[in-house]
Amino acid sequence: MSLIDVLVGSAITLIIFVALFGLLRASFTVSSLTKSKAIATTIAAAQLELVRSLEYDDVGTVGGIPNGAIEQTATSTHNGLTFVTRTFIRYIDDPSDGLGASDETGIITDYKQVKVTVSYTINNQERSVELISNQSPVGLETTVGGGTLQVNVVNAVGVAIAGAEVHIQNSSLTPAVDLTTFTNAAGLVFLPGAATSTDYRITVTKDGYSTAQTYARDTTNQNPTPGYLTVAENQTTSATFAIDLLADLTIRTLTPPETSTWEDSFDDASNIASASNAGASGGAIKLIDSGAGYPGSGSVVSVTLTPSGLAQWLALDADLNPSASTQVSVQVVNASGTLLPDDVLPGNSTGFTSFPVSLAGVATSTYPALALRAVLESSAPAETPDLTRWSLSYETNATPIPNVSHTLRGAKTVGSTGAGAAIYKTTVSDTTGASGATTHSLEWDAYDLTLNGYDIVDACSSPPYALSPGVTIDSSLYLGTDSAHMLLVTVKDTAGAVVAGADVTLSRTGYSETVQTSSCGTAYFGDLAAGSAYTISLSKAGYSDTSFTGVSVSGNTFYVAPFE
Repeated sequence: MSLIDVLVGSAITLIIFVALFGLLRASFTVSSLTKSKAIATTIAAAQLELVRSLEYDDVGTVGGIPNGAIEQTATSTHNGLTFVTRTFIRYIDDPSDGLGASDETGIITDYKQVKVTVSYTINNQERSVELISNQSPVGLETTVGGGTLQVNVVNAVGVAIAGAEVHIQNSSLTPAVDLTTFTNAAGLVFLPGAATSTDYRITVTKDGYSTAQTYARDTTNQNPTPGYLTVAENQTTSATFAIDLLADLTIRTLTPPETSTWEDSFDDASNIASASNAGASGGAIKLIDSGAGYPGSGSVVSVTLTPSGLAQWLALDADLNPSASTQVSVQVVNASGTLLPDDVLPGNSTGFTSFPVSLAGVATSTYPALALRAVLESSAPAETPDLTRWSLSYETNATPIPNVSHTLRGAKTVGSTGAGAAIYKTTVSDTTGASGATTHSLEWDAYDLTLNGYDIVDACSSPPYALSPGVTIDSSLYLGTDSAHMLLVTVKDTAGAVVAGADVTLSRTGYSETVQTSSCGTAYFGDLAAGSAYTISLSKAGYSDTSFTGVSVSGNTFYVAPFE
């Protein structure tokens, strides 16, 4: 045999071997899965046989509704696997003799339904076997001397929620009730046969959702809302609980963006990078007299400005002194001395003679550094134009302020004290951590914010926060020096969008101040006197002048002003 024959034969043999090995492994897996399922089925069947061996009145779970002798959860090990057996027993109102109030016998506990679920994990996958059986009383159904507990679960707008977890507890009964079940497709848990009691505690939740519950009456919460539920004999106690998707609120605490201006008044040539036929002389840029008069043209270029943490370029400004026979203009160049094109800065190619010039369209990502270039021209050898000052203004980014403590308080209440003071459901105290940011998962509600040690001088997504189910809000708070009483006004149009550039005037007797809203739509007023006699007035071209009277200021105060 040649070497090729040997290699081909070996390859074919290997392929056949691998295929056989795969088949063998698959057969072992199928055998293992089948055996495990058979064990789970046997456990479930044995549990049902145990239930069937009991007297009808004893068919129930320990701590369940109905109460009985069967444990709700049991664990066993077989063939190296752990099997968890869960038994759920409930009364059924059979439709054959009428449902609810229409039941011909007046008894809605017609028989008991037993559901046994055996769960196990194999090959990193959770599997289960479920068996259901009905247990009927000997002869006619009978009442058990209890009542019916009905729990309805809905979302924020009243739509039923299926699969919500309902935890029912009652420690005043013997044995104590401790039952967890889930709502059906109609968002309902219906439990006939509940023992009479005034101490049913309900907690309702679902993964990713808020939690709703009953509350105890105690020395603080003397008027709980809702309080523990009462089940009376032959009566149905119904309660509705609202839960919904949690919202995420991220709070960032930062220094305000800073506006800076680089300026040169030409007291010396330290800020001149290069020059041709011109230079600094007597506090101005001028053409240089060569002895035979001033040249026809000259230019100077400033040092390059590269601000740290640059957020945006703002404006170019300059003071020019041309004459009838001279002219001077200013242009903007990049770090290599190349003129910014006109599609970035319109008019730059011919130079600017009127100021200030907005640089809002100059992208900082493309132009992180800029310099200024002056072009001087003269048609009279005895004359030179003057440039006495130029400047570039820009804004730098805000920087995080770490570990700022704050408190969020929702508007929902869970009761009140004996004196009638509200007890709020959600109060969260936290800090923004080392990064200056923290995220809270909260239920839908309106939240007030209290910040310690700072004034909020500007805010994008400002407090108070109105959180809808499932929304994500990122709130950047720009902080300044703390004052005893401050007001942050957020101006919004009829669509709820913030209004930038609106004039906001805050006034009261002996005081009046006007502030223009920022790009976040806010206007800040600090170091105020506490009181309720303030007036807020809004004005902006294209909007109707609007005023709000009787505005109260105390501590950190936030006011949302609608503007049309």
